Amino acid sequence: MVEFRALKASEMDAWFDHCALVFDQHNDLEASRQYFMNHWYNDPWRERHGILVAVEDGEILSTVRVFHRRIYLAGEIFSMGGIGEVSTKEPYRRQGLSGKLLEMAIEYMKREDMDFSILATGSPRHYSRFGWEEVATYWKQAEIQPLRCGDIRLMNLQDPWELQQSMNLYHMYSCRFNGAIVRDRWDYWQDWVRTEVTRGWFAQGRGRGWVMMEAGELKAYLAAATDAGKDILIVNDFACREDEADSFRKLIQHAAWSLGNGESVKVVFPAAVASDFPTKLEARQGLMVRLNNKELWDRLPGSSISELFHGISGGDPTTSKLVSWGIDGY
Repeated sequence: MVEFRALKASEMDAWFDHCALVFDQHNDLEASRQYFMNHWYNDPWRERHGILVAVEDGEILSTVRVFHRRIYLAGEIFSMGGIGEVSTKEPYRRQGLSGKLLEMAIEYMKREDMDFSILATGSPRHYSRFGWEEVATYWKQAEIQPLRCGDIRLMNLQDPWELQQSMNLYHMYSCRFNGAIVRDRWDYWQDWVRTEVTRGWFAQGRGRGWVMMEAGELKAYLAAATDAGKDILIVNDFACREDEADSFRKLIQHAAWSLGNGESVKVVFPAAVASDFPTKLEARQGLMVRLNNKELWDRLPGSSISELFHGISGGDPTTSKLVSWGIDGY
């Protein structure tokens, strides 16, 4: 008989094995397992009772994890439950296991007073049955020529001064967007952010972070990674004090020089980031949002979840305020 419950402390290793096996997209179980271990041990808000499992005869068949997060939205900060690690072993799919776990996750988020829930998926119909709504994300694509900049160097989050400067800069920049994760804990930067910047656990992907200095102060930073098996540079994080378009251009050109082979490279970054070079706009599906706290509709702007997070009503998608940084992905 299948048992639905929270994960026990004694089952952590078995849970890592389960996630690694189901999500092993690159035939590298060790790297896959390390990814999920990173997302557990590097998460200062981790909560074992937020890991829900379907178990039979001691074997984990399916799981859903609720990540404890807060987001910037409409000039305020709200609690959010991130849904991740949704996975069911092949022989047990289409039996309603993940659906039952999602219902349990909704009840868990209610008990934890989580205002919103956000997830990313390739199967939106499955989640829409439980109240999540699909929200398009807008991205810019550009062909960038590599160019080294003498004011830019590699990011060093092991330096307390630089880590604090980066934290301050991130809040100053990302608090004006909708959906960006609040990163106000030192250990989140030291463990989660630093690990995700370098993608060191994953042999097929390369990532780095860079900072731009001016008069001894950190003016801007950027984190980017090459997509595994593709010649695409993806911007996973960015923040600046001023001169946004100029700072971004210098940083992304330097990143193309640092991670490239001397030739132009295709770059993808959130449409909300200002740029002063030719770009092509792209809409992507897969992001889904659930409003758990229905009472918030009385005071939040917009007539739909999409309008609320984009901050636009039938307007130009290039003015969307929705940002979901890859560094915070779960």
